[in-house]
Amino acid sequence: MIDRVRLALPKGRNLEVALAAFRAAGIGGFAELAGAGRSLRTVLPEEGLEILSLKDWDIPLYVEHGVADFGVVGSDVLGELDGDLLIPARLRDGQARFSLIGRRATLPGPGEQVRLATKYPATARRMLAGRAWGAEIVKLSGSVELAPVLELAELALDIVQTGRTLAENHLVEIEIVAPVVACLVTNRASFQRHRARINDWVDRLEAVEAVL
Repeated sequence: MIDRVRLALPKGRNLEVALAAFRAAGIGGFAELAGAGRSLRTVLPEEGLEILSLKDWDIPLYVEHGVADFGVVGSDVLGELDGDLLIPARLRDGQARFSLIGRRATLPGPGEQVRLATKYPATARRMLAGRAWGAEIVKLSGSVELAPVLELAELALDIVQTGRTLAENHLVEIEIVAPVVACLVTNRASFQRHRARINDWVDRLEAVEAVL
């Protein structure tokens, strides 16, 4: 009998990235998920898998507490949370980037103080630690691009993938701060218990060049 594991997959932009990588590597019967509709739990008995459908920001908590053995979550989310998760693999496709954006293609000068809008205050604080200029961080939950457009903040730190939204709002990408990738994560207990399974997954992903 196959030892069943729980895999938490995101509902957001990283879902298709994860599914495409797993399918290419021949991992799991993920074709069945296409017919699962809005189900929060899908059991794939022949694969020894139970899939949990969760919001990106909830996945680290489920994995850290052992409710899910593994998960796929963006590095943007991991950078905002305090947790002790292992990252066996980072997926190649679907890469994006953290960027500073604004209405003009210039950064503040040394000693200058500005407002910086973002959904990612911890990431912003790390970025600001190495700058000659400072910023008051304005935390938003969405529509970060509007902050510089409507002059709530001079700059914004946000995820950029294609740059289309910036162009449509007459904004410019001033500086790339860090890459953003989908990560396969696990807690330490699950990694020890299912070491053979996770090593097999990583080997398969590497074989089809699906990981960085």
